[in-house]
Amino acid sequence: MFALALGGLAVSVGLFYRHVVGGGIAGCGGGGACEELLASRWSQVLGVPVAGLGGLTYVVLLGSLAANLRRLLSPLLGLLVGAAAWFIFVQAVLVGRFCPWCMTLHGIGLLVTALGVWRQAGSGGTARALQGVGLSAAAAVLALGTLQIFGPRPATHRIDEAGGAVLSLPSAIHARGSGRKVGFEDGAKTYDLAALPHLGPADGRRVMVEYFDYSCEACQTMRGYLDALLAKHPADICVVVLPVPLDVSCNHALGGWDGQHPGACDLARLALAVWRRRPDGFGAFHQALLAAPGPAAARALALKLMPEAELDAALRDPWIDELIQADISDWVAFSASSKNLPKLLVSNRRILHGLPSSEADFIRVLERELGL
Repeated sequence: MFALALGGLAVSVGLFYRHVVGGGIAGCGGGGACEELLASRWSQVLGVPVAGLGGLTYVVLLGSLAANLRRLLSPLLGLLVGAAAWFIFVQAVLVGRFCPWCMTLHGIGLLVTALGVWRQAGSGGTARALQGVGLSAAAAVLALGTLQIFGPRPATHRIDEAGGAVLSLPSAIHARGSGRKVGFEDGAKTYDLAALPHLGPADGRRVMVEYFDYSCEACQTMRGYLDALLAKHPADICVVVLPVPLDVSCNHALGGWDGQHPGACDLARLALAVWRRRPDGFGAFHQALLAAPGPAAARALALKLMPEAELDAALRDPWIDELIQADISDWVAFSASSKNLPKLLVSNRRILHGLPSSEADFIRVLERELGL
């Protein structure tokens, strides 16, 4: 039990670190399921990270193994079972994805509980031991469920000042062209709206820049949020969309712990090829890619817009790879506080990292930031 509790404490500390760093592990809202969960409303209870509460539980559990603190063992074991039951339900039903590290932590909790019940059964009887753990587990499920569903929703995004990050970024390819220029950080970073893929009117009075990955679930959700905002302010907003594939085949800034999205580079290249050759069809193609087709299906969609020879010629355009690498460089520079995608340059110095908890929350935040 002592060894398992130490393991549970270690996993809790690791998850707590990943949560508090705010996207120190690259990904989609995060990248894999763990990053998605750590960036979601289910990662906190009353504003306190769940992983921190788990670590505290294991610290107290280690102390309860001493003879004079054994009366704490039964409610702690019940808490571990209740937490495992609730968060497995959250992953299976409410999120639809399983975080391997979270499931490891719950497995450790259930093993510790089984050993604890066996230990207590030797002195007070199995039925009594199970009854104590069961009551505590039911109370834990009820408390966690009530607080997370009906309690205040935690912020699942952050808005930072760009600071000096923009000043270090090359603007060459993003500023290249003869269209309308839009600057951030007082012009230190410039974008040419005619040359870059964008949604909404190029003459919109408010311009934002989105860095995203087509295979990122949080970015797919963000697309719906942006659609709702554009529908509410159709003449006011233009969004430049710049792909940052979380795929090591073209993104060499990814680390060993970062979320991996195989095929994301192919999706980004296809989208940019369509933009270069069929800009009128880009909006619909962009939406289709965010519905998560694989690279083969995405290529088939592109072939409906142009002949195969033209598509292959477009994919050989060096502009595509140059733009992707510039987008990746921007993402690295903007990731001092959070690697999370999507990232949205909202105004002169303001960057939104990650995904707000709801469409209504997103619209409220953006209208305030943009003065709409």
